[in-house]
Amino acid sequence: MLDAAATPATPSPARRVREPVGLVRWATFAVIVVVAVVRAAYTLTAQMEPLTGDRGAQYYLGKLTAEGAVPLVDFQHGWNAGSWWVNALVYRLAGGDPLWWEFLLGRFFAVTLSAILVAAMGLRRRLHPAAMVAMALAVLMLASPAQVKYVLPVVFAFILLPGGRLDAGRWSLVVRLLVPAALFWQHVELAILLTGAAGLYELIGRREAAVRERVTRCAALAVGILAGFVSEVLFYRIGYGMSLAELNRQVVFGQAQQFPNHFGWPFFEVPSDGEGYLIVAVYPFLLLLMFVPVIWRLASDPTRFLALCALLLATVPVRRPGPGHAETVSALVFAALIFALCDVYDRRDRISLPSPPRSMSGRQLVTAIVGFATGAAWVGAALAFGFGARSLVGPVILVLVVSVMMIGTRLRARLVAVSAGACLVLGVVPLASAVEHVDDLSRESRQLEAADVWGDAIRPEMTRCLKGGRTAFVLGNQLSLYDALDVENPTPFYLFHYDFGRNEKQLTAMMAGGEVPVVLQTTAMARGGWVETAIEKDYEPCAEVWIAEEHRRFRIWAHRSLEPFERRAVTVRPDGTRTFSKLS
Repeated sequence: MLDAAATPATPSPARRVREPVGLVRWATFAVIVVVAVVRAAYTLTAQMEPLTGDRGAQYYLGKLTAEGAVPLVDFQHGWNAGSWWVNALVYRLAGGDPLWWEFLLGRFFAVTLSAILVAAMGLRRRLHPAAMVAMALAVLMLASPAQVKYVLPVVFAFILLPGGRLDAGRWSLVVRLLVPAALFWQHVELAILLTGAAGLYELIGRREAAVRERVTRCAALAVGILAGFVSEVLFYRIGYGMSLAELNRQVVFGQAQQFPNHFGWPFFEVPSDGEGYLIVAVYPFLLLLMFVPVIWRLASDPTRFLALCALLLATVPVRRPGPGHAETVSALVFAALIFALCDVYDRRDRISLPSPPRSMSGRQLVTAIVGFATGAAWVGAALAFGFGARSLVGPVILVLVVSVMMIGTRLRARLVAVSAGACLVLGVVPLASAVEHVDDLSRESRQLEAADVWGDAIRPEMTRCLKGGRTAFVLGNQLSLYDALDVENPTPFYLFHYDFGRNEKQLTAMMAGGEVPVVLQTTAMARGGWVETAIEKDYEPCAEVWIAEEHRRFRIWAHRSLEPFERRAVTVRPDGTRTFSKLS
């Protein structure tokens, strides 16, 4: 039970915020900053392999933006022009050096800045220095945002954290308008999710506020998203003559038209190599722990705000489960978790557990059992349907189930029984999955592959097939090959990603008209796919390069307008020698 009338023996969070920060906290924060920066530098490895895949795409598009281009075709849902301008700034700060770029984008402005910001949140809340250190270490060791865009949620939460100067007064509405608008320019998906979290906090999470104030703040958040969209439409319309339909297709909601079918959390199917999958095993349970009724009732407004931001961000890893996506959005999970533990400790005297009765009536027993079952049921529903549903409806169910629980905690009856049932499920499921994981490891192991430099092996055949030209389309995400082969992309597209099909009409017309003289195939195509059909209709294989050491095959297709040309296969051996044969 929660005893609202009890007087806590320790200072309440509200009183604690008003106390001086103190020299010890400032010194702790300074140490965290130094350790975070040094760790970022000394865990960076020398770049022995080329930037390929998504990472190479980010580097190459950042380079294009730094040179004056505005890349409108991104490769992940939600990226917006502002993200590429930040990337271009990082590229310029790095002087174009890929290792410095990797340090700044993937370490300093991602993991390091996230750790510093969560420690700064603890500083603002006057948490114990040990709690500040725990939050920072959780981000550095477990919640490692892979790139600069995933520091945006931490920045959003830092600015709008309840209890600060921006949370009250005449500037509160202005801030709630400007922050979502600015975030929309950076990343559409994160802007919508985080703004929704802020609105959910105003409606359900905030402890004391008039209805009019709640509605006004929610309206300001909604207007902020609208302002971001309208300003972007005007920017591209006036500056680039782009229509609303094309803008929507390229950089806004057109990015959400197709999603990979990766839904469904692998509770008992974590890959046996175990590399980086610790966060996958514990993420759902850490996320839901903060919404256990007793904890939620004791949580302060800042804790509730962080917890709701983490809840809405769960859409990202639920949609694509894996350590890469779970780690990148976990900074706020760990920050909220530490905040919650501090709140529970500060208000521990408000929890009065019922003493075991000498005798219990049948009605009391049934009531306790129902409360226990209710707690187990809502957590079970959140795990089974919110994380387990194999569609985008899963995150929606997750938010709805948690919202119902948050509203239900206003009823004080049997909170302890409900919380006990919830905690039982939150403990049993990950323990059972741990047993299953160890059993998998005893039967199976996997090896990791590494890429190597391919440009030198492909360049001679590419030069021959181009017949003096310099335009070729690389079919894949290895954008560094454009520079390695000294060729230019004749299309407005750079990436072959899961939603590339929306560009079929324009690209096939360019290929049929000969505007794309050569296509370099770096990835396997599905039989009967539209790209393969377009290539086989208007192109002939000019060369096939087999790199024996890497066990990789590349095919160069030349447009029929370039005929005649020799068709040959090349095998590049580890010692650099080449053998030639006729390409069938």
